[in-house]
Amino acid sequence: MIIDQISEMHRYIPLLPALGKVVEIVESGILDSIALGQYTTDDERVRYNVFTYGTKQDFPGEYEIHRREADVQILLQGSEKMDIAKRTALTETMAYDEKNDALMASGASLVSYHASDDTFALFLPGEPHAPNLTDSTFCEVKKVVFKILVD
Repeated sequence: MIIDQISEMHRYIPLLPALGKVVEIVESGILDSIALGQYTTDDERVRYNVFTYGTKQDFPGEYEIHRREADVQILLQGSEKMDIAKRTALTETMAYDEKNDALMASGASLVSYHASDDTFALFLPGEPHAPNLTDSTFCEVKKVVFKILVD
């Protein structure tokens, strides 16, 4: 997991080269006015979704875990909390769904990240995360999640 300022995202390209496409899109300014929806890029390893939702006030204690794709989560509007857990301390609650590249697991939080529109979170495959949580007060959020194929 990497949590940092969006302005520092370029520093991590040597660790995950496809992140260069994410930086290119973020720096283009297109995300400021893009419509909600699913998008592909000219890099077959990178796709992204732009969506809105209201944050969850009651955390159900479930974390998503991916096997093939990394998530780069960036808030475009609003604020939220993301809980992160230790994989070995969780109990699987939903078997791995290959189509969605996700399994669900429950357990205790290890740490919370308080996201804002100037930061990003990068979750690698195998790293349990629970986004979309209320950070002190309910909030309507607009977000982009980049999916980077790493396997």
